[in-house]
Amino acid sequence: MRRSVYLSLILMAFVLFFSAGNAWCRETCKVGIRAISPPFSFLAMQDGEQGVRGYSIDEWVLLGELLDADIEFVLVDSLVDYPRMYADGQLDLMAHGSRPSSRSSFVFIPLGYSLRNHLFVNTKSPVVNNSNKLAGKRVVAITGAPYSPEVEFGDDVIRVTSPLEALSMLDQGVVEIFVAPSERVADYLIDQNGFSNIEKKGKVLGEVPLGLSVSRHDRQFAADLMSAVRHLRETGHLAQLRDKWFGEHSRRDGLTYYAKHIAIAVAIVGLIFIGIVLWNVSLKRRVDKAASDLRRTEQRYRDLIESSPDVIFLVNEAGDILHANERAQSFLLFPDQDDIVNLGQIMVPDDVDEIAAFLTKVFNDGCDKHEFSMQSVSGNPMEVEIAGRVIQGPLHTELLACLFARNVMERNRMEEELIQSERLGIIGKMAASIAHEVNNPLGIIQANAEELLCEANVDKDVKEGLSAIQRNAIRAGEITKGLLEAASPKPISLKKINVGDMIYESLSLLGPKAKKSRIEVRVEDGPLFIRGDNRVLQQVIVNLLFNSLASMDGVGFIEILVWRQGEHDLQTVRLEVKDEGKGIPRKNLPRIFEPFFTSRKGGFGLGLFITRRMVERHDGLIFAESEAGDGTRMILEFPAYRHKDKTDAS
Repeated sequence: MRRSVYLSLILMAFVLFFSAGNAWCRETCKVGIRAISPPFSFLAMQDGEQGVRGYSIDEWVLLGELLDADIEFVLVDSLVDYPRMYADGQLDLMAHGSRPSSRSSFVFIPLGYSLRNHLFVNTKSPVVNNSNKLAGKRVVAITGAPYSPEVEFGDDVIRVTSPLEALSMLDQGVVEIFVAPSERVADYLIDQNGFSNIEKKGKVLGEVPLGLSVSRHDRQFAADLMSAVRHLRETGHLAQLRDKWFGEHSRRDGLTYYAKHIAIAVAIVGLIFIGIVLWNVSLKRRVDKAASDLRRTEQRYRDLIESSPDVIFLVNEAGDILHANERAQSFLLFPDQDDIVNLGQIMVPDDVDEIAAFLTKVFNDGCDKHEFSMQSVSGNPMEVEIAGRVIQGPLHTELLACLFARNVMERNRMEEELIQSERLGIIGKMAASIAHEVNNPLGIIQANAEELLCEANVDKDVKEGLSAIQRNAIRAGEITKGLLEAASPKPISLKKINVGDMIYESLSLLGPKAKKSRIEVRVEDGPLFIRGDNRVLQQVIVNLLFNSLASMDGVGFIEILVWRQGEHDLQTVRLEVKDEGKGIPRKNLPRIFEPFFTSRKGGFGLGLFITRRMVERHDGLIFAESEAGDGTRMILEFPAYRHKDKTDAS
């Protein structure tokens, strides 16, 4: 039961998201009514509150649904006020009216029935048997009411605005005759108020067709209204409304004034009863069909919620999860417990306080959106974007929040790749600039070093220093080329390489720095071979050694360990550069291989980025293990050389 209630609340959230806009766009039509004309329109108590009811109200509710408009009922005290209220914009049209003159600026839409003008007399009046002649008699009529041309009034007729007022005067004998513009209204008021001194006399004096008058200038609205009236007439809704509001009184009139036709009336009542039974059966079928359609619609929304690719929660202000869809159950790590799970229990620890603040903002502002990390069933954090909206709970005083969580890990990965691409573009521009500016002075350094080496009287120590200068000038030129290759990599030449020899050759590139440092190389299991580009891998080793030397400030040892692991085709060669330097804070470890990330003053943050790209181009892997103040271990792993591998590749 609770699950059904929560699913219904989630459905309400969907309705709020997808249907609020349509409700805001509905137009409002102001319709004038008189609340003193039962059964057309009158004030009545319903559910403890006073409101306007009647045939005209029900009719305009149906028209409003067909016109997709909200109907606003405006009370009109007197029919003579209608033209002024329409001119002032207080009304769009009257609920019902008579046909305007041919020169009027209104279009008349007939409703298919008329008002019957009829005489009502006081039973105690001496003129009761001569009621059709109005001259010389005390007559009351309704101001501004639609009377047939056959009805002729004298100059001394009394005019009032309310049919009830006119009938009260007639019942009390103040007047002798009341010319009722609507026989039905008068019959209804006589019956409801128990007037015993009033009798209907003669025949119908005339009939006035009723309809709707719409301004000729509003052609589209007139066409829509005419189409709506035609639809109500063709579907039988107008007939049903007449049966509802006029049928009961017609049967009562038949019993009162046509007693000699009791048998016929009974037959009619029987037929009506049968009609009501059939109508009830038909109504029950329609209700059953509507209920079935509603269940199917609810099931479709239930299926939509349960099969949604998004995670959907229903939570209270404390963060307790009252309902979670199947996606949430299958993707997130829920604790094993029978009690209600709190939202903070499925968040990563660092986001528990943030989700509490997020819920507070949702309940205060009505909605909000934010990114969090949740615990997935695999045990790894899952990045999600959560959008929340407040909805009404099952209790009127309770507010709940419907949360929609979407996995954004792939989106964030693509954004990160885009950022990396932009950074590579920057690197390319920097590399081109560096190559242009640096290569010329490097060429001069290299040329002068070669010239000095050719001198015969140069000391051995000086020659060694000049050789280091020459080697490092060449290496500096290769670094600029490496920057260009980082932005747009060029093919590399893969050959069989002895890892130990490659390391010792790399140490020779360090020159005096290698002498001052205490570097130990240990190659286990004899000579180890991989496939790679010797020049590129030397640059990798030199980059790592320079980083270790910089972190130690000339104090401490550096160990380079090489060993084999795995078997057969899965054999790899593992290389480790271990120093006793300052170490890397744990929070920086995931970012040290990103371009432009550096914690060293004056650094550019490109060394490890370029190193990683070089290792990956050899199908290798590189990662770091470090603690602040406890040194760093840079670990590289490459596929071991196999005899069936080609010796050269590009």
